[in-house]
Amino acid sequence: MRISGKRALITGAGSGIGQGMAVLFAEHGADIAVNDIDESRIEETIAMVEEKGRKAVAVPFDVTDFDETQKQVEFAQDALGGIDIVCSNAGIAPTVDFVDMTPEAWDRMMKVHLYGAFNVCKSALPFMLSQNWGRIIVTASMSAVNGDVHLTHYSAAKAGQVGLVRSLAREVVAMGVTVNAIAPGLVKTNILGEVDDEVLQKYEPPVGRIGLPLDQAYAALYLASDEAEFMTGQLLQVNGGSY
Repeated sequence: MRISGKRALITGAGSGIGQGMAVLFAEHGADIAVNDIDESRIEETIAMVEEKGRKAVAVPFDVTDFDETQKQVEFAQDALGGIDIVCSNAGIAPTVDFVDMTPEAWDRMMKVHLYGAFNVCKSALPFMLSQNWGRIIVTASMSAVNGDVHLTHYSAAKAGQVGLVRSLAREVVAMGVTVNAIAPGLVKTNILGEVDDEVLQKYEPPVGRIGLPLDQAYAALYLASDEAEFMTGQLLQVNGGSY
């Protein structure tokens, strides 16, 4: 799939799905702006990207902070000569009963997932529109479709991401920019440790194993490619058969 010479910004790329995307994209010829709030994780991913022979730059910022996001996206554009692909992937998933959920916990989930996607897309989109080409990929979740116990705030935020994707896709498709989402099931990442056993049992994949970051990265690679120009406003469920 053709992404050689493209420049990608990936949030939450210090580990898990985001790191998998960064390394796979680099393997296919893309340069990477690596975001995470943990700078030591950024350095690890940068080393992995550079091992593939591609350029990588560090963009440490909290996706919930619009001003800082915009500043760092502009830095990434300058450092790489532009941004062609955005993967809005940063996320958290602490479980809690709805009756025990605080407004602060609700707000935090919305800010990381929904505001985070808005902040990154809003900051990167003008350059994409100026060159009449771009790919935006948001890491949503099966929870956006099915809902989950103890994850009402997470499910609501992820459903909001899907609404953002489908609406924005209609708005920018005529300017050469596609906007899609992937919906992972269970994936072996750090976030999995925040999810309780009831949710884990519900989504035990029929394929016979828990998903790997690379499973999601390959889906994102397709959506980022030239070959996916007819794919926009879609939610691609990558879940090992868990419905």
